[in-house]
Amino acid sequence: MKPIRIGVVGLGVMGRQHLRVLRGLSKFELVAVCDPRIDELGTLVDSPGGIAAYREPEGLLKEDLDAVVIASPTSMHVSQAKEYLRAGIHVLLEKPIAPDVVSGSELVDAANRSGVTLLIGHVERFNPAIDTLRSLITDGNLGRVLSISARRVGVARPAIPTTDVITDLAIHDIDIMQLLTGMAPVVLGASGGALPGNSQTDFAFVLLSYGPVAAAVEANWITPLKSRRLSVTGTSGFVDVDYVRQEVTVYEARIDPVESPTTNFSAVWQTAVAKQVWVAQGEPLARELLHFADCVRGTCAPAISTEQALAALAACQSATDQFREAIPRTSMVLNG
Repeated sequence: MKPIRIGVVGLGVMGRQHLRVLRGLSKFELVAVCDPRIDELGTLVDSPGGIAAYREPEGLLKEDLDAVVIASPTSMHVSQAKEYLRAGIHVLLEKPIAPDVVSGSELVDAANRSGVTLLIGHVERFNPAIDTLRSLITDGNLGRVLSISARRVGVARPAIPTTDVITDLAIHDIDIMQLLTGMAPVVLGASGGALPGNSQTDFAFVLLSYGPVAAAVEANWITPLKSRRLSVTGTSGFVDVDYVRQEVTVYEARIDPVESPTTNFSAVWQTAVAKQVWVAQGEPLARELLHFADCVRGTCAPAISTEQALAALAACQSATDQFREAIPRTSMVLNG
């Protein structure tokens, strides 16, 4: 089977990661790249086989491409994705799907009309630790899920952030929570703010519900320690997930009822027993790209639907709107 001829649009942090991983995947043939700074980035695209390089995304339409990865700034997502979809080219679009829900909905409509794949790059869906966590929940090891919390903090904000910390970082966990619960997120409340001199939100705390499941996400670019963790509390136990280390630890509850003379009161002691669960580790981005290849071949549907990607974006937009309406801008900025 011939490899999928693919191009990469945008050679920022994520675009370079895609470039690195694609070069090692036999299912793809890297044909072309695009970035307005291509003259400065020439060493990135040099290769024995030669890769076409363009400053403008229209240049890739000159190539015989099956698919593209779009890792451009969020403001360009909709216009660029629409252009390639109209040309019948399959698109892997980095998250978020769009800068806002209205333009995101227009892109979903365009994708539905195109007849080709639009996969939104919510890469944590392809983290092996999340696969393990989903199995634990599906198999009933935690009983009924009661709450989920996530902490995605540090290390430093992007040099020129194009989205706030909610849409850049918290969206990962907001999406994973809808994957785990099978429910769309509803924002109950949010707070956050910016460091002095910054126009984008640098820190945020978001409370959500997914049907009967309560949830919370903390995200910031400020904590001087990178942490990417998610925990799930169920009626029969607790699970802690380290996204970076791809580690899953289960704390199975042993419940010992204690009689109490207090009216309408039932006390229990719970002794937690920690158990490290085996995870088949692997690079999430490589797994995402291989899944994209299967979508292009028509052997599977995208692991995340455009509707789910739009729901995650809508929650981020709702959270930002809520705390900006509740707190005057002057009080959102920390005192120097």
